[in-house]
Amino acid sequence: MNEAVPRPAFGIGPDGAYTPLGQTIAFILGVLTMFAFFPLLVVAALLYARAEEQFPNDPKRARTLVNWSWLSVIVPVVVAAVAAAVFAITMA
Repeated sequence: MNEAVPRPAFGIGPDGAYTPLGQTIAFILGVLTMFAFFPLLVVAALLYARAEEQFPNDPKRARTLVNWSWLSVIVPVVVAAVAAAVFAITMA
């Protein structure tokens, strides 16, 4: 019987380790992902800091700013989790 050897994943060698190209691409994508989500972290911090100033004078506005602060942190994580799940399902 001649079983076909499964093709390794992109960027992974036959021994299961990253190839030099795969390692480089993984590093670049990791850095890009960090920069893509990091600005939203800064936005969340700025919104919350502004909300703290607003609580004594305008609690409704402050609550709105806090909600937007939470959304700017939660939404990218949820989108990434859904994308990872879709990717995992399609690769299975």
